[in-house]
Amino acid sequence: MLADNYDKHDKTGGCGESMDIQIQKIGLFRPGKNPKSCTLSLDMDWKIDYTNFEKDSVGYTFYVESLNGIPLNFKIEGKVVLENSEKLPENLSEVLLDSGLNIMVELFNITRDRTISVQNELVSIDEFQRKVKNLEV
Repeated sequence: MLADNYDKHDKTGGCGESMDIQIQKIGLFRPGKNPKSCTLSLDMDWKIDYTNFEKDSVGYTFYVESLNGIPLNFKIEGKVVLENSEKLPENLSEVLLDSGLNIMVELFNITRDRTISVQNELVSIDEFQRKVKNLEV
């Protein structure tokens, strides 16, 4: 699952600095099916790599990997733009970790297995085309 060029604007980030946290890519790599009797463990390894240091911005890559339970890898690539400072906030890693974990949990929940019941009915091609046209309007 990838999402490109999504901007999450965090004007303060809880750190007293004015900044924009921008997300260019999100990747969630999970097993095709949820393993039986497995839970999403909070025992995770994470790291943040900072790249592309510029006068008023810095790039980042946030990684999370589960160590137990459901095998899960998660990655966010983005940029932090500082609006009124050339210094990085002291708790920038904490802000990125908190935001990244919240996004990961939301994505994990919306991509889980769901049971969908499908009605099995036969229709003619003409009737099917008519139903599709009604959906397009």
